[in-house]
Amino acid sequence: MLDGGRIIGGLAILCLVVAGPLWLGSARGVKTEALPKPVAGDRCIEPREEMRKNHPTLLASWRERVVRFGDRVHEKPDGHAVRISLTETCLGCHGKATEFCDKCHAQAAVTLSCWQCHAKERK
Repeated sequence: MLDGGRIIGGLAILCLVVAGPLWLGSARGVKTEALPKPVAGDRCIEPREEMRKNHPTLLASWRERVVRFGDRVHEKPDGHAVRISLTETCLGCHGKATEFCDKCHAQAAVTLSCWQCHAKERK
């Protein structure tokens, strides 16, 4: 074990070389473009932070409810009912998908499959 110090030193240098760029990138932060405020409506379907994290899950559950059960009504946490519709309910407040959805998804490097079924002419 005469080379133990060299091995440990080499591993430490390797860790710095491999992880260094990741640490620097996370320290700088990610530049995000501010999304436009909703053009209509005063409250979203769920609270803002909940929508930021879980909107894909909500939209998937809406799809299942509409396609499988014909259910087109969603009850918001405040008790109000809204129509389950990506293009009418969501984009009715947020405006054009190209200016709202697409900007955020491009920053997050997410590919959407929504428009395979929904009309290509988005608001």
